[in-house]
Amino acid sequence: MNRSELLGDFLKKNGWETAVRVPLAADASFRTYERLCLATGQTAILMNAPAPENPAQFVLIDNLLQQAGIRVPRILATDLENGFLLLEDLGEKTFSYLLDHGESPDKLYRQAIETLIQLQQNCPPLHQLPLYDADKMIEEVLLLPDWFGHHVVGGLSPQAREDFISLWYPLIQRIQRLPQSMVLLDYHVDNLMIAPDGLCAVLDFQDARQGPALYDVMSLLADQRRLVDPTLKKQLLHFYQQAMKDTTSLEDVSLLALQRHTKVIGIFTRLFVRDNKKKYLHFIPFVWSLLESELNTPLTTSYRAWLECWIPKEKRRSIPFIGDAHD
Repeated sequence: MNRSELLGDFLKKNGWETAVRVPLAADASFRTYERLCLATGQTAILMNAPAPENPAQFVLIDNLLQQAGIRVPRILATDLENGFLLLEDLGEKTFSYLLDHGESPDKLYRQAIETLIQLQQNCPPLHQLPLYDADKMIEEVLLLPDWFGHHVVGGLSPQAREDFISLWYPLIQRIQRLPQSMVLLDYHVDNLMIAPDGLCAVLDFQDARQGPALYDVMSLLADQRRLVDPTLKKQLLHFYQQAMKDTTSLEDVSLLALQRHTKVIGIFTRLFVRDNKKKYLHFIPFVWSLLESELNTPLTTSYRAWLECWIPKEKRRSIPFIGDAHD
């Protein structure tokens, strides 16, 4: 059977073969999503997760988050072998949508931080999660020279790449010494929503790992999709650190942000070049500005020097194919 036939069989087996299928916005993975609508008014979300996606990991993390009291979509049916899931439909009120329609950022971002606090105070056993370790972080930051450096700058020398690894290793070793928890890695306003029951619900969490507890706080407050007011950002970080008795320095929070911005520039370049997902390309200049804002501490001297040598500011902003991206 081809994939379309396998999907039809899955829907028929679970009573959704007559549903109207409405495509939903794609994310940065190979997964696709559709809203299924029956004549009775019942709805569900279909996740189509072909290889190399791992829907079993989604199911595992969904269960762990439920155990911690976090609102996530209930899983209605699975075909893990072929990569199909039916999920509870939580509606369309993502934080992005609500913010765009006038909802208070103070209220929504506080709910998001409170949800993280609840997760970390009721953290499931970390041994069930892969590690967000130094090797993984190095692999991520190398996306910048390997994709942006190659496809935008025109290629970097092997020595430039080796120097990049060398400057990042001590920074990542410092990050690895921070307090650890379950981290969701993509905790931002597109992946948070207000469910029909009024609770803050979390989406897109299958890549969760054991890593620095503050990572998701930083991911939310230093997001490349939406600039958070600096005063609100400071208040929310203080609120989190008080609740968790966290003493992480602002310098280390900045270092976490620097690591994320570095990998995101590489990821967004790859999404355009490899996967023809053009919408991510337009974020890159803004992410560069976020990255540069974190280069003002003694810890980042070597990174500033590397950038000035290999990717000076004019090359960070002048992306030759950005004019071709209209989607």
